[in-house]
Amino acid sequence: MEKIKLQIKTLGLLAVLVLSSNLQVKADVVILQDGKVITGNVLQRDNDGVLVQMDYGTFRYPFSWIKDVRKETNAFPNVLNNSQRIPSWGKIILTLATNEWAHELKQIPATVIDNGVLQNVPYISFRCASGGYEINIYGDLDKPAGVEIGVINYLCKSDEAKINCMNFISSVLVNNGDEKIIRTLNLNQKDSQKKEGVTFETTFPDEPDSYGGWWISVYDENALTNARASGAELLAIKQPQITSKPQPVAVMSESASQPVVAAPEPAYMWSADELSYSRPSHSAGGEVYVRGYYRKDGTYVSPYTRSAPHRH
Repeated sequence: MEKIKLQIKTLGLLAVLVLSSNLQVKADVVILQDGKVITGNVLQRDNDGVLVQMDYGTFRYPFSWIKDVRKETNAFPNVLNNSQRIPSWGKIILTLATNEWAHELKQIPATVIDNGVLQNVPYISFRCASGGYEINIYGDLDKPAGVEIGVINYLCKSDEAKINCMNFISSVLVNNGDEKIIRTLNLNQKDSQKKEGVTFETTFPDEPDSYGGWWISVYDENALTNARASGAELLAIKQPQITSKPQPVAVMSESASQPVVAAPEPAYMWSADELSYSRPSHSAGGEVYVRGYYRKDGTYVSPYTRSAPHRH
């Protein structure tokens, strides 16, 4: 019996060492028809293609662009920071993608908010279940100041969907005490609780800026204030809510006699089609945040595109 206990302790210690070390992990490699190789985590495959999680933001590739998808060792480190009350955007979205109800997951353009506590706080936004759920992650994506999930559109009155939201938020929180607070929130009437500077609350469809949805949120108000972008930073990480549609480029494939349509780089600017999914803006000529961004030395910047060279 003592030997078994020792083995269990040893295995547990090894697991902690592996998880806490900044080692490379298995990730997915997407090989495109035109030879480009994209590295990231394949979150989901559905009728619209393959959704790949990059360093910051996600990009969807239709099956018509893809030659192969496979596992390889990739330079995405497995970073765990147990001191954070709200985990990184990567862990939040990876967790979201594992839920059966979170099908048809897609990132949508996040409309710039120009008033209130979220004024000029950058964020990324996702929808799933045919647009029935929306998830927003605010501030520095490595150290978010807030996260919320809501039920909108046809799911707005679904009690089961609200419970899914509560379970999801509970599953991503690192602090056991925070998770317990989420479990005690009243899902049927306005509720708000605070613990050590972090607010846990529910928001209802008839409240201002709820966009007609029901929401459960976790945020640090001081962190939100510190996460606000300056005018110069906003110029680097936003784009107009309306843009022209790019034309596809035909290139010659080395293995084919006919031209093929080149897949675009996983750009951090949104296409015209993608912009149609963004929330309406309160101001004329609204703007949205680019697909991904990060904070370098306290300054918000757009990331570079991560892709491997063409394979021949």
